[in-house]
Amino acid sequence: MHAQRLTAGVYTGLLLLLAVCFMPWAQANTLLSASPSQASYSLAPYNEFWHADEQSVTLNDLLAQSRTFTPTHQAQDLNFGYTRGDVWLRTQVRNDSSEPQRWIVEFEYPFLDYVTLYTLRQQLRDVQQSGSAVPVEQRALAHRQAVFPLELAAFETVTLYTHVAASGSKMLNYNLLTPEVFYTQNDRHNFWLATYFGMLLAMGLYNLLLFFGLKERAFLHYSLFVAGFGLAILAFNGIGTLMFWSFLGENTSRLVALGFTFASTMATLFAQSFLNTETYCPRWHQVLNTFRSYCWLAVIASLLLPIPAALHLMDVTGFMAALLLLICGSYCSFRRIPSARFFVFAWSIFLLGAGVFALRNLGILPANFITLHGIQIGSALEMLLLSLALASRFNKLKRQKERAQAAMLAALKKQEAVLEQKVAARTKALEHLANGDMLTGLLNRHGLARCAAEALERNRQNGHRLALLMLDLDRFKPINDCYGHEAGDFVLQQIAKRIAHMARTGDHCARFGGDEFIIIMENIEPHDTLENIQARIDEAIRSPIKLPCGERVSVSVSIGVSTCQGTEGATLESLLREADSHMYAVKSRQAVEFYRYGSAS
Repeated sequence: MHAQRLTAGVYTGLLLLLAVCFMPWAQANTLLSASPSQASYSLAPYNEFWHADEQSVTLNDLLAQSRTFTPTHQAQDLNFGYTRGDVWLRTQVRNDSSEPQRWIVEFEYPFLDYVTLYTLRQQLRDVQQSGSAVPVEQRALAHRQAVFPLELAAFETVTLYTHVAASGSKMLNYNLLTPEVFYTQNDRHNFWLATYFGMLLAMGLYNLLLFFGLKERAFLHYSLFVAGFGLAILAFNGIGTLMFWSFLGENTSRLVALGFTFASTMATLFAQSFLNTETYCPRWHQVLNTFRSYCWLAVIASLLLPIPAALHLMDVTGFMAALLLLICGSYCSFRRIPSARFFVFAWSIFLLGAGVFALRNLGILPANFITLHGIQIGSALEMLLLSLALASRFNKLKRQKERAQAAMLAALKKQEAVLEQKVAARTKALEHLANGDMLTGLLNRHGLARCAAEALERNRQNGHRLALLMLDLDRFKPINDCYGHEAGDFVLQQIAKRIAHMARTGDHCARFGGDEFIIIMENIEPHDTLENIQARIDEAIRSPIKLPCGERVSVSVSIGVSTCQGTEGATLESLLREADSHMYAVKSRQAVEFYRYGSAS
């Protein structure tokens, strides 16, 4: 009995040896003759694949049993998406040179859990491992992608069997490169990846510091969005595993799902705070609240579900978040909500990258440079644009004022050109038009400049104190949005009457542009404190105004003051700049107090 078992074992060993020696050459696809004159080859045209029915199939099982391998012809044939089961690849490579050659086998897609390369050399075989779930010290080469060295003797022919097991999308395009080309390409990719992650780190920390300084939640939500997204991209690209958490193994894939799902949650929060949907779009605010609750459930599910299901949930959640926020932003843009257009433009770029990323993972789009790196390109542009939008948020009022000034100056120049062409009979009427505001009856910029020049000249002569008050209405734009521009004009007329009524005899009142007014006060006496004057003006403007439609509205005002006395050499421009700076400081203090009050409540 023992002899029979020994004989059977010998026969089995001989059959396996014959399979190793002859089956690779009979079943391999077109032979790749690697010449030193060419530095890189795509292995897709020389490859065959087979989907394993069982998880426990070994190379010996593969060689001992007849398996039907399917030939591939292009890189797209190796994009299998979220397929179940492992995949085996087979290709045959020959050294077409009389000298030994050294090559690198490189898998382009870094998010592959386990990649095992078997190199069959007649009776010998080499086994190398790599992949995102393999500890760095156990990989064939310490690299973020699955890469393997391949040594070929002169005129040697080998058969490469590759076993790939991955929880995520299986994009198995792989290449044969010379070491020189591989390391040159690697340096270039590392440069762009370092630039990308450096930008994410800088934007995240910058906005986090702004949150601590200004206490505005939009900056915190943006920083958390960048943090979650950056963590997922680090794991997805293999850099995080290579440098920080090689010990996680298969949980690296779970970290990708968790990071992207958390980023979707924070993106929803950021959109709500950035667009102020609670104030401008209450219905959309409720929709986003509901979706955010779903996102939190998805975050928890990413920790509990099997990894393949968590990755599917990640794709669905990310795509839904990008699409929903784009629709919400478009609606806000249509309603002319501040900064909504900027948000839509930035989010459209990100949606494009996220859509390409998800559709490629599902196997719908082909694998190429754009689909492989689309989410990084889109997210980099989107985050940069949103960071700029946040930085410019508190400068928006100043930019609006500058645009209004430029528009008024252009209108004045046009009026001056018309005045030069008119006949003498209309000189008086046109002069009145050039110096007065048609809507409110106050001085316009031209009239203000003339009166200011005369007042400053008198001030230099008599040495008295002169003050310039810049008044900027708050909460005026919602009146235009809700009741129309005719109601807004009516409010401006009523405010102008109140300002003229509060002014002293000899003061100069002007509408400076939009909802901004200027008061120039001469001969300020010591007992006329500017604080009392500002308080009276503020109280008068805050009083409710009854619109023609019967509704009552009210506005508030931010006041900036500049003064000069005697021979200080002040000009209208210097007084305007000083008053504008003080007015902007008042607005900033009011904004900080508002957010502190909101946070405390």
